[in-house]
Amino acid sequence: MKFIKNILILMMLGIIFSSCDKNPTEPENVINSWVSNNTKKKIDKIIDQINPMTVMFLINAIYFKGTWTYQFEEENTIETPFYLPDNSEKMCQLMKIAGTFNYYSNDRMKAVDLPYGDKKFSMTVILPQGDFGIDDLITELNQTNWNNWIGQFCESEGEIFLPRFTLEYEKSLKEVLAQLGMGIAFSGQADFTRINKGGNLFISEVKHKSFVEVNEEGTEAAAATSVEISRTSVGSGFVFRADCPFVFAIREKNSGSILFIGKIVDPG
Repeated sequence: MKFIKNILILMMLGIIFSSCDKNPTEPENVINSWVSNNTKKKIDKIIDQINPMTVMFLINAIYFKGTWTYQFEEENTIETPFYLPDNSEKMCQLMKIAGTFNYYSNDRMKAVDLPYGDKKFSMTVILPQGDFGIDDLITELNQTNWNNWIGQFCESEGEIFLPRFTLEYEKSLKEVLAQLGMGIAFSGQADFTRINKGGNLFISEVKHKSFVEVNEEGTEAAAATSVEISRTSVGSGFVFRADCPFVFAIREKNSGSILFIGKIVDPG
């Protein structure tokens, strides 16, 4: 289905690639080319080089392009300070729109939902307020609180100020996943005999890269994750002004699935 003009493109793909393939093309080039093609060149490289002990990669990629249901008018965008966590200021391009949006607030945070296209997808922006900082907000960002906040959205008239921003992120997830209880999978005690009956396999690296760009027209986002498997050696009117750090999430309304989530502390 073609949604690029009016609504969105959503592409979720996965491949399993063996570094033992007999194709004479360098395997890292094959993988990087696949990722680049399936993220519209927003993620151009996920693999730097392949260790001779690596026998398999699990690669997935997602690409999203959404046009706002209610677009920001470029002539309303102003240059204004964005207040960084250290209380310093940095100039940013702050977009502005007025209208009816799903909105919720309490004494510690406020949130607004910006729909894309036919409203099946949206960006939810959450802004701390008062003495409640961005890191305090993230600490409370669990499934229960998220469902509670989303469940209390109601249509309200208001003004929204949101900076243009571009986010690029890269991180090795090996230590994070180990801390979450997957440590065995990264050790010689890993059991992947259902992949290779001879055993002697473990996950040697998990790398994630993502890209998000938000402007007056809408949002373009892409992400790719690489799992490397190696052989062992053996209500009322509101003003929502996001001119300080905030959290955003791009989500699918029907399932509640979050496609992208991030923290913006510097829109540059």
